[in-house]
Amino acid sequence: MSALILSSKKFILSIQRRIRETYFQGDSILITEPLSDENRSELTPQFGVIIELDHYFSHPATELLQRLTDNGVLPAIETVIAFSEGDILRAAHIREILDIPGQRFDQAILFRDKILMKQHAARYGVVTAMPQVANWQSLPYPVVIKPKSGRGSQKTLKVTSCEHWAEIGTDIDPTDMIIEPFIEGEVFHVDGLVVNGKMSVCSPAKYVGNCMDFVGGQSLGSYTLSESNPLYRPLTEFSRYLLEHVFPTPEHSLFHIECFVGNDQHITLCEIACRLGGNDLVTEVELAYGVNVVEAYLHAEFNAEALCPQTRTPGQLGGRFQLPPQTGRLSCSGHSPFRHEGIVRFQSRAVSGQRYNAMTMSNDALIHVIVKADSEARMEQIFRDIAQWAASEFTWSAETEEVTSCMQS
Repeated sequence: MSALILSSKKFILSIQRRIRETYFQGDSILITEPLSDENRSELTPQFGVIIELDHYFSHPATELLQRLTDNGVLPAIETVIAFSEGDILRAAHIREILDIPGQRFDQAILFRDKILMKQHAARYGVVTAMPQVANWQSLPYPVVIKPKSGRGSQKTLKVTSCEHWAEIGTDIDPTDMIIEPFIEGEVFHVDGLVVNGKMSVCSPAKYVGNCMDFVGGQSLGSYTLSESNPLYRPLTEFSRYLLEHVFPTPEHSLFHIECFVGNDQHITLCEIACRLGGNDLVTEVELAYGVNVVEAYLHAEFNAEALCPQTRTPGQLGGRFQLPPQTGRLSCSGHSPFRHEGIVRFQSRAVSGQRYNAMTMSNDALIHVIVKADSEARMEQIFRDIAQWAASEFTWSAETEEVTSCMQS
């Protein structure tokens, strides 16, 4: 099977080499962002053709098809696989033009256009944060505004009043804006895999903080729920209903669902996507369930069967903690690195003396930590310990400091 893979550079390189070598065996075609010589050398053995594009997400499907024609590989394509949120609609359009089996545009748009998404869910009785009419004087403040086809919490803002709106302004295109009521409650996400139309892996997880506040400068944590958590089964069944009965989910599909849970324990849908969430979510799920869902997804696409036929339950908890940069110059104390037996991976791009800008998207953290724990209480304590360490380690100012690496092991 000759597969066309659409993927950002970051995601395709994040797939373990053994997985790429198993499923991309030299006849697959990759369209991605510009690569370094080292990256290109790493990917060339798995892909017969690699097309690199500047401003990767700005090219329409018709232009991608022309690139494939120019490379003489268009007739060989039998399947199209998209990993990034910005590729879902382009992949669907390519399938329609080439009459290749898989998700069509009218199906894919329900996972991308947040207004159509919520209207569709409501028709099936799903409680969701329904879009509001843009009458600024009479809106039920607070509200959340964001692009209806946005990603990574980019340009997502909480507006507390009409006066607040006038103060902050926004560069969101009014024709692409969605206005939602601000939902009080905790935020959860559910990630996993559908194989042959049925939910195969399901990982309910809790945010500590939320993505909007993360982009606004606050830390963000996330961890998988224990099976004993009273919300574990309700979130699992809520997700199953969405994927198997409400939305036109592809036959084989990764998924990412975000929702709110209020004090009354009622679940409100925020959004659903037919791709996996970012920021190392694949590792968070693997730590808890013992399965790499990207590998399991590719196995389903190429073999039409589940890699893990038995339903998995969490053996431990997997989590992620991220600290955003601030606007200013960073000074690191250099006292001691953060260490803990639960740390699986600690990544830092902190450099003392370097100037940083505040985040614009939720995939631009200063510190990114992968954690495992045996209980939810233990996981949250590790998050607090990291935050306290960072508060003592990092100082932000407008002063120039000597540039020194703050990388932690």
